[in-house]
Amino acid sequence: GKRSPTVLRQAHAMTRSFLGLSAIGTFLVAATLPGCPDTGDDQLYVGYAGRDVTPEIEPFVDDNKNGVWDEGEAFTDKNGNGVFDAYWIAGYSSGRLATGVADPIWARALALRQNQTTVVLVSVDTCGLFRDESLAIEKRLDPRLGIDLFLLHATHNHEAPDLTGGWGRDTFTYGVHEGYRARVHDRIVQAVTEAVQGVKPARVSISQVRVQDPDGSMLRYVNDSRQPTVIDNRLHTLQFIEAGDAIPPRAIATLVNWANHPEAAGSKNQLLTSDFVHTVREQIEKQGGGPVVYVSGALGGLLGPGRAEPLDEKGVPIKENGLPKARALGHEVSRFALQALADPQATSVAGKDARLSFRTARFTAHVDNIKYHWASMLKIFRRSFCCYDESQPLSDENVPQVETRVAYLQLGPASIVTNPGELAPELFMGGYDGSARGTYPLLNPSEPNGPDLSRAPSPPYLIDHMDGPREHRMVFGLTMDFLGYILPRYNFVLHETKPYFEDAPGDHYEETNSLGPRAEAEIVGTLRQLVLAK
Repeated sequence: GKRSPTVLRQAHAMTRSFLGLSAIGTFLVAATLPGCPDTGDDQLYVGYAGRDVTPEIEPFVDDNKNGVWDEGEAFTDKNGNGVFDAYWIAGYSSGRLATGVADPIWARALALRQNQTTVVLVSVDTCGLFRDESLAIEKRLDPRLGIDLFLLHATHNHEAPDLTGGWGRDTFTYGVHEGYRARVHDRIVQAVTEAVQGVKPARVSISQVRVQDPDGSMLRYVNDSRQPTVIDNRLHTLQFIEAGDAIPPRAIATLVNWANHPEAAGSKNQLLTSDFVHTVREQIEKQGGGPVVYVSGALGGLLGPGRAEPLDEKGVPIKENGLPKARALGHEVSRFALQALADPQATSVAGKDARLSFRTARFTAHVDNIKYHWASMLKIFRRSFCCYDESQPLSDENVPQVETRVAYLQLGPASIVTNPGELAPELFMGGYDGSARGTYPLLNPSEPNGPDLSRAPSPPYLIDHMDGPREHRMVFGLTMDFLGYILPRYNFVLHETKPYFEDAPGDHYEETNSLGPRAEAEIVGTLRQLVLAK
């Protein structure tokens, strides 16, 4: 009880979700206990540090014009290692080689400390980061930093180097450049260390805004390509400002949380970029918002910019994916973020009113997706499995599992759930009644295998159980793991003869990149249990 209030508690009782399935976890609960007081001055301390993690791209002569380097083609050996260093871009199909850089790729660390509790969030411009990455980085962090909760987040950027393996030269080739992976780890450790060591007294201003036009249209910003149309379009800002009377106040950092796939640059782009996130951060920073940490929300479902039409500088809608669309979308979204930051009704708290606390759970989830089994066996995905008999064939009774982790974080009136994948927003907030569709249709009756909304989950939803004002309840997606789409089971449809390898007719791409139908009960059920735990 000398420094950390974190206590280990076993939770053996099974949590029955409305689906009748269970999740059993080990809970780590931050609490103040007799004999281990959470002593201190109640001041919130905040630190920030960022590291550019953009790799150095080696130019080459593409003699056969196939878009990738082939043996015998001349290249510039920038690091002098005698080999061509390929960086494969993750997020669409395999075989997309990075040929240049449009803007930097970042790892940005935000450290929060109050009394005996220290939480660190690192946001990385990448498609995903497995739990193994979090564990490997945590082991390298100096224990003297006193970190109680380490949140490693991927923005789910589809225009950055592969860090999970699934997007190599072809479907059967591991896509990670191991030297780059090691460099990213090194720089994350550096950023975390600097952020924690540099914490200073702060207050936090919390605000939000809905990203939509006055008529409720979201066409310029985001769309949902899976039925039913449910879009969590609330953009959240948490601006951390140095305590004191400085005029103007100095921002330590600003956190922006919104749900939209960073993939506006599209599948043909070969220049590394953090997509629209780059412009969002750039515009806020130009306006004095301090360094920006961007965190993606519940973007499963699939919330993306593919059919969105942001306006360019002349007010002309951009329909085609590409860097111009990514830049335009970033300008559009930054307007809303700056509006939230300037809101005179923003909630500003400090000291005891900015109370920092968390609960976190480790648990296992079943990997029913046979495509993931093959990817693991072929060493394409090198994420560790557990809890099955490796000497026996895989079957309904011998299914591998993964150990993963979620957290419930509170900071003053703000409450946050993390999830280890792309959470369908309806599992967070409902919206089956059409209240979150904007001006889009809720359903497309012509699509086969459409959802039967009479079977959809009923309230209360996850957001209903959380603490604080409803407008300050948020999701940090793809945090502490990368487990694909987390979908409602009632609308989980697989291809009849090639499950997980091919889409079922209709809007069912997401099933091919999910753990399986049990993910809702095991992941969302555990989150529900965690939020309700006291």
